[in-house]
Amino acid sequence: HGQMSCDVCGFNFRERYGDIGKDFIEAHHIIPVSELEPYSKTRVEDIAFVCSNCHKMLHKTNPCLTIDSLKKRVKSMDGKRNGT
Repeated sequence: HGQMSCDVCGFNFRERYGDIGKDFIEAHHIIPVSELEPYSKTRVEDIAFVCSNCHKMLHKTNPCLTIDSLKKRVKSMDGKRNGT
């Protein structure tokens, strides 16, 4: 089994919580469900795997933030926190 890490921040539930976190991650629809055509099928490539916090932040704005834009925000904040 591969590791399941957040596509935005890299958080890994298994590494943080041990066995209880194994195979746990949230799925974020890149195209919002409300914008999908009726009866359309979701493909794996239409899903981003994210931790709970990043999932909430993606939905904090309307329209939702993109994975890349949130990833840039996280990286920017990491740089500020580390003094770079």
